[in-house]
Amino acid sequence: MLANNNVTRRNFIGAAGMAAVAGAGLVGVPMAVAAEAESDAEVPYTPEAVFQTLDCDICVVGLGMSGLAAAVQAANNGDKVIGIEVTDVTGGNGLNGVEGLFGVGSDMQKAAGIEIDPVEVVRTELSEFQMISDGALWLKLINNSADNISWLIEQGVEFSGEVDNYLGSCIVSCFHWFKNGLAADGYIPQMTARAEELGVEMLFETRGRGLVIEDGVVKGIYATDANGHDIQINAKAVILATGGYAQNPKFMAQRGWNWDNIAYYGRPHHVGDGLEMAFAAGAGNYVQNSCYNATNVLGQGLTFAWKADNFTALFLGGGMFGMGGNVLWVNQDGDRFIDESFAGGNFEMQSVPAMTQRNMYSVFDRAIAENTLAAFGDTETIGRIDACVEAGDEPDLVCADTLEEAAEKAGIDPAEFVATVERYNELCKAGADADFGKDAAKMQPIETAPFYVVKMNQCYLMSVGGIQSDINCRAITATKEPIPGLYAVGTDGCMLYRNIYTINIGGTCNANNINSGRVAANHAHKVIAG
Repeated sequence: MLANNNVTRRNFIGAAGMAAVAGAGLVGVPMAVAAEAESDAEVPYTPEAVFQTLDCDICVVGLGMSGLAAAVQAANNGDKVIGIEVTDVTGGNGLNGVEGLFGVGSDMQKAAGIEIDPVEVVRTELSEFQMISDGALWLKLINNSADNISWLIEQGVEFSGEVDNYLGSCIVSCFHWFKNGLAADGYIPQMTARAEELGVEMLFETRGRGLVIEDGVVKGIYATDANGHDIQINAKAVILATGGYAQNPKFMAQRGWNWDNIAYYGRPHHVGDGLEMAFAAGAGNYVQNSCYNATNVLGQGLTFAWKADNFTALFLGGGMFGMGGNVLWVNQDGDRFIDESFAGGNFEMQSVPAMTQRNMYSVFDRAIAENTLAAFGDTETIGRIDACVEAGDEPDLVCADTLEEAAEKAGIDPAEFVATVERYNELCKAGADADFGKDAAKMQPIETAPFYVVKMNQCYLMSVGGIQSDINCRAITATKEPIPGLYAVGTDGCMLYRNIYTINIGGTCNANNINSGRVAANHAHKVIAG
């Protein structure tokens, strides 16, 4: 049932990636649907009174992966830098298990005898997006990538020395692993120390609130400090690196998500502050076509306790449970709507249909559950399912002895649901999916009680993109005019992708974090220098 082919392998790596991303200190913690965003403040923000005024050349807003790169590069250039961070630590979502980054032509690759044709990378990625993405942006990222890695090493960043194709999931061997495979070990402490060494002033528990704008030019930022005081930071350039909008219901709705189904698993405070400020300054809104790091999770995550050593069974199983494969998916009306195994090569795509349906449900029977888990030697998960059913502590998990009862418990029209299951069973027994073309090997009839219906929520780590930006990472208007003094980097301003993070080429998103931070700092330095 589960051949060791590339599709299966890549799906496993997607699971492993999510396991690592769910990462340090979080694995084993039950999922919960995301809380409301901390605020949806009106912008532009104008303080009633300014408690303190600070001056610098460059203000970096957010000190995660891209913000640290921007701050360190700007300080290396001799600019006076103030970095503000809404949390009490640096790192952002890097603390959740970012493992490394993409590179072509690095010294580590050369030492390993790895040669990569950059054209293969460019053509593959542009083809994925029907040539809508900016090829020049991709080429710049590739051409800068080896230097970015060398620069990181010069700043003290530690890599494991291993370069591979992300354990078999990517088309080229371009993934450079951090020490211990974690940014929390190899990148964040080292870059934070380097920023301190270079004299970057870092203000923690300080939230960017609004941009200081004079005659259309960004001249600084208003912020609220750790004591709740409004401060003004005058700057010749502001670099937004706030980490995206994943906890902002308004922007999530713009992207097409049903907020009620989101189980946020990233770091706190990613509420779209950077986007709010940029849009108030006239930047183009790119949210609707931005992408994300997300996949489906059954219920609210309690069902399987999110145990790290059980990820294989949870996410594989022929695409078991929330990942499609050999189960049936239905929507809120009880209708089937897709080949459930469609995204076997890219776990990021599993959640795409959530933007076309109000709710999605995974449907399977006892035989499918037991046989699939047994294929991976998993003897524990079925017990977790039973325990959740008995205790009733997973509200999105339904188990019943008849299909009609299962539908009623799930709030789905029983007649439509039963008709859908019966149609699916007919296709399974015919050995061909005449409706959506699913591989017959993954078509297994649902006929052995008890029957399970589990609502699929979206395990959401981060948004990627939102503010329109140009090749120099300047925030731009909807008509592509740069806004003087304003830059958007990392996941605030990423323009590499359209709608989906392809993961054909591992680590490009984090490579963009580093590259965009450096590009913005260097461009701002040149503008400041005149």
